[in-house]
Amino acid sequence: MADVENRTTNSINTFFMELTSEDGGEFSNFCRMSSTDFEFLLHKIGPIIEKQQTRLRMPIPAKIRLALTLRYLATGDSYKSLHYLFKVSTPAISQIIPEVCKAINSVLKDQIKLPQTPAEWLSIEEGFRRKFPRCVGAIDGKHIVIKCPPHSGSQYYNISIHIASY
Repeated sequence: MADVENRTTNSINTFFMELTSEDGGEFSNFCRMSSTDFEFLLHKIGPIIEKQQTRLRMPIPAKIRLALTLRYLATGDSYKSLHYLFKVSTPAISQIIPEVCKAINSVLKDQIKLPQTPAEWLSIEEGFRRKFPRCVGAIDGKHIVIKCPPHSGSQYYNISIHIASY
């Protein structure tokens, strides 16, 4: 079992090293941030998201935990898709993503402004109302897959829109 874990860890590390060393913005496209910003964020949250090695298993490195989460946030890929890409189990992914998001929120709380009251949410919605009723915000370049309710006809559809800000 240790041999399999070492091969998996090695393949993840090799993939990550290749991604960060490629020219042409491959890393930025993959994680939606520069490698410099990634390293800055990793330095900030690394101690929070890092796990200890036990007799039974090697921990998933903090840089992989962060990259996996950023890829999820950037693409909305399913946990199964991320499992194939990162060689990390879907149950582990389901724990990693919320933990890393919580760590990001914790260390960047002064830079991230989320509405705190219903009135603040409604104020934001007002800016979107004309073009996007009941929308309370937008993230540039994020595609969120929705599953249409049964028998809904053409009431629901996926669109990809890049919105500046209102």
